Amino acid sequence: MEREFLEKQGLNSDQISAIMAQYGKDVNGIKSDYEAKVSDLSGKVDGLTGQVSDRDKQIKELGAAAKDNADWKAKFDDAQKTIAENDKAMKAKLLDQKKDFTIQQALTKAGAYNNKAVMAIMDMDQISVDDKGNILHVDDAIKAAQEAFPQGFKSQEEPKPAPHVVSGGNNSSETEKDPHEMGLDEMQELYTKDPAKYHRLFG
Repeated sequence: MEREFLEKQGLNSDQISAIMAQYGKDVNGIKSDYEAKVSDLSGKVDGLTGQVSDRDKQIKELGAAAKDNADWKAKFDDAQKTIAENDKAMKAKLLDQKKDFTIQQALTKAGAYNNKAVMAIMDMDQISVDDKGNILHVDDAIKAAQEAFPQGFKSQEEPKPAPHVVSGGNNSSETEKDPHEMGLDEMQELYTKDPAKYHRLFG
């Protein structure tokens, strides 16, 4: 507010001085209040800026953690997959061993002279395994092997072996092969050429 404007309004010097003083107080009060509000607003802006900065930092940290977590999860999944594959392979190996033992046990019970030789002619596809790990149809496969190669099994009523007479004494100079080491072809050839010796060896 200008003094000249007040003089034109017909006010005397004292009135003008009083008005100017009050005006100054009002202006200063308004200015102080404005500055206080500006300062408060600036503080709030700074606070919000700090919060945004903290948020961005947290987002960055969370992003890194998420990446680390994803890497860890991938490694964990790979480990789980490897464990599952190893378990599957181990179960298959144990099942094969159980199958082999079951077949050999059944062959021995059926009177096979050489389990491995008989197993070579058996139809292994005929033998199956159920969901509980039970070996099925072993007896059927052995029965088929008995029909195909009866000389590989002890007969129910074996003929008495003929005396093995060797000139010059009962001891043979020929070294006989261990029956358990004879292959299927050797067993069959011996059965054809010398049934008596065959039954003596495998009786």
